[in-house]
Amino acid sequence: FERRSTYTMDEISPLLDKKEVLSQCEKIFYFTLGTLALAGGIGSTTIASLNLLTDFTNFPLHAYAIFFGLVITVLEANRFLAHPHLAEYMKNAVKFQMLIEEYARLFATTWGRALLYLFEAFLLLTSGGWMDWLGFLYMVTLAVFAILLAMSTGKKLNSLKDVMKEMSRGTSMNDVEFIQKKFDDWDKDNSGHIDSAELRDLCIACGIPLSGAEAEVAYNILDTDRNGKIDKKEFVVWWKTQSRAWA
Repeated sequence: FERRSTYTMDEISPLLDKKEVLSQCEKIFYFTLGTLALAGGIGSTTIASLNLLTDFTNFPLHAYAIFFGLVITVLEANRFLAHPHLAEYMKNAVKFQMLIEEYARLFATTWGRALLYLFEAFLLLTSGGWMDWLGFLYMVTLAVFAILLAMSTGKKLNSLKDVMKEMSRGTSMNDVEFIQKKFDDWDKDNSGHIDSAELRDLCIACGIPLSGAEAEVAYNILDTDRNGKIDKKEFVVWWKTQSRAWA
């Protein structure tokens, strides 16, 4: 798909239906990072709680493992607001998530959370049982997956900016006016928000397809108020923000 300043709908529409344009990463990683991290947070908290009941000599380390396991769980709350059966339960959790991210901005990024997963992995090794090793291996694998996703998604978001800037040069609008129009064009249901599917369609139209896992990471970067939606203001803020190599 050749990158140009303009594209016709006849050229774009077939791409929206072709699975082959999606990243090969999606075939390898079926589950999203949010689902895996939520499972890791719950699993880590459970393992650390069991260790605490059987090994009081390492009480502080087990307590830390429980605490950070709960933090990992809460940090994934906003990713599940789109699910109708979970949204009501997640609203209070999102308040705690925003509080954590306010005081620890590192955890608002995917690569920052990867460091948290690694830290939790080593906390789980305190007792050295088979469950501890299983939890350790899971969290290390999750951290590696998160780092790879942060790298690939950051690169693609930067490429998306470059393509859209190139498109804007062929118009009489300034950058902000162009990005606002682009938002309106891809807000297909006129809801005032771009959902995950619309974000992926926008990226495909620009020749930069995202896998499901990458789309989730990108959505998490743009959705700064953690309400599960990307509005026009957030889209413009992302546009103006300096590009980052890692998401």
